[in-house]
Amino acid sequence: MRASWSRLVIAGALLAVLAVTATPPVAAQKSKPTPTRFLDNGNGTVTDNQTGLMWEKKTDNNVNDRYSWSITGTAPDGTLFTSFLATMQCTITADGSCGLAGHYDWRIPNISELQTIRDCTQPNCLDPVFGPTAAAIYWSTSADASGPQVVWLVAFPSGNLTIDKKVGSDHVRAVRGGL
Repeated sequence: MRASWSRLVIAGALLAVLAVTATPPVAAQKSKPTPTRFLDNGNGTVTDNQTGLMWEKKTDNNVNDRYSWSITGTAPDGTLFTSFLATMQCTITADGSCGLAGHYDWRIPNISELQTIRDCTQPNCLDPVFGPTAAAIYWSTSADASGPQVVWLVAFPSGNLTIDKKVGSDHVRAVRGGL
């Protein structure tokens, strides 16, 4: 009896080993693809999947456009607001074309928002998904503590922050949404 019991144990162990080795290998777990940070929406806009902000994508036709922040020195009365933003928000319609991608809530970014797209591992410190980028400084709406006539900007060739008087003429990239 003892011999047959031993044979049963050995046979059972052998079957267990065969069952384990006969089991197909466990499928490798599929890793979730990392979502792209910036998504080109194909309509002249780029969505930042990290912040939820939607940005204007520049084209060869408008990349070099410059706008003044203020005529009076402090008020938002320059072409940045009266021409560029007014067209983006559809408050003026010289030729009936206004807004961008069906949105009319575009605005000028604050300095914190503008810094979120700064990436100095890229040419001009901005991901190419944003379209052509002028090697220049870009307006924000964030005033500097030194006075109401000074505002913060980002220099996209270097990624540096700088300040300038509002009466200057610089570049802009519109944004919508909020942090």
